[in-house]
Amino acid sequence: MAGLGVDGLPRVSGDLEVAKSNIEKYGYCLLKDALSQGQVAAMRKRLVEQAEAERQLGAAYEDGGPNQNWGSFRDEIGQVRPEAFTAAQGGVNQRLWMLINKGRVFHEVLFQERVREVIGHVLGEEYLLSSFTANIAKPGGVEMDLHTDQWWMPSPARPGRKGLPVGSITRERFDTDLDDAPPMIAPAAAVNVLWMLVDFSAGNGGTRVVPGSHLFGRQPDTDSNLEAVAAEGPAGTALIIDARIWHGTGANATGGQRLALLTTFCGPQFRPQENFTVGTSPEVLRDASPELLALLGFKVWHAYGRIENPAVEFISPGEPSLGELRPE
Repeated sequence: MAGLGVDGLPRVSGDLEVAKSNIEKYGYCLLKDALSQGQVAAMRKRLVEQAEAERQLGAAYEDGGPNQNWGSFRDEIGQVRPEAFTAAQGGVNQRLWMLINKGRVFHEVLFQERVREVIGHVLGEEYLLSSFTANIAKPGGVEMDLHTDQWWMPSPARPGRKGLPVGSITRERFDTDLDDAPPMIAPAAAVNVLWMLVDFSAGNGGTRVVPGSHLFGRQPDTDSNLEAVAAEGPAGTALIIDARIWHGTGANATGGQRLALLTTFCGPQFRPQENFTVGTSPEVLRDASPELLALLGFKVWHAYGRIENPAVEFISPGEPSLGELRPE
């Protein structure tokens, strides 16, 4: 079947209809040539430079060791422990945050129309950029625990039901399910795109996914006998996943680095992982297009995200509230 490998699972394809079908059925798709080789080279160079500079500054975030698995931000008594995510404490892989501020070349991934069409197929007409990061999986990094990126989403919806996408819901148009028959699963409310800056393989830590797990209606469990498969593809491929799917970074058993950019998108109702309205640099905002400002959360969505008057389309970066006033 077109778009499937000999194992019956999604393979790299440039066909958008195949991509949409695969993400619906398997929870992920592999879109061919999402980036040109020129774009890949430029982004890879900028990423390597930034990563080295952050290490030199002592600001590198390093995980992927046995005791630095992503998500374990607190110790046994509930204290936040940022110092755990360093090479000195056993971290191997390096993550970089807020790429929106770290090179205009990175912005190009946000406007790749073919990828955006797949995202819109899942999320609807409107959505936000939730995070814009990178993950450099280095030799010796261990497998990441399987997880979903929609753990925060309340249940439910029935498998097989084509609900109204979260980005299509308005004050006049609701997603209504009159049948409460089990089993129940949460609808998709976020999409991840992993942009391959080098060839991905099972050997170098290609992202592991459990096909079809986006329809399980539960979070991963350690005693499951379901096996994850590595997403493999050449540099320039976009791995697009439904955020409900069980997935995680693989172990890098090669001598090279596995470099990838990661963009997460969520429905406009949800809180992004990175606070772009506060953290985006003034230099970026000064030249930002309306489309970029909308992705960053500066567009008002049905009165949500406003500062004062809800009858506006955008807020201005740094726009103040009126504050306490007294009549003259």
